[in-house]
Amino acid sequence: MPTKGSACRAEGNQTLRTVCASCGRSIPTEVGHAHPLDTDIRRETWGLVGYHVKQKAVFPTCAACYGAGWRPPGFVSMN
Repeated sequence: MPTKGSACRAEGNQTLRTVCASCGRSIPTEVGHAHPLDTDIRRETWGLVGYHVKQKAVFPTCAACYGAGWRPPGFVSMN
């Protein structure tokens, strides 16, 4: 039984995980905040849009790489 979340979420289901495009660390596919019932509420995954082979692509990024400033090739901030 998962220690937090549920089997319908990445914490309890390994098939709902991906790897960071920068460092290769396993991260949840959920982009956003942790479930409100989880004790540690933080954003774990950032979906950054960049270019791969001249086509737009979404690059899953862990919070550590995002915080350190990593951005995919061709990244353009939407803000």
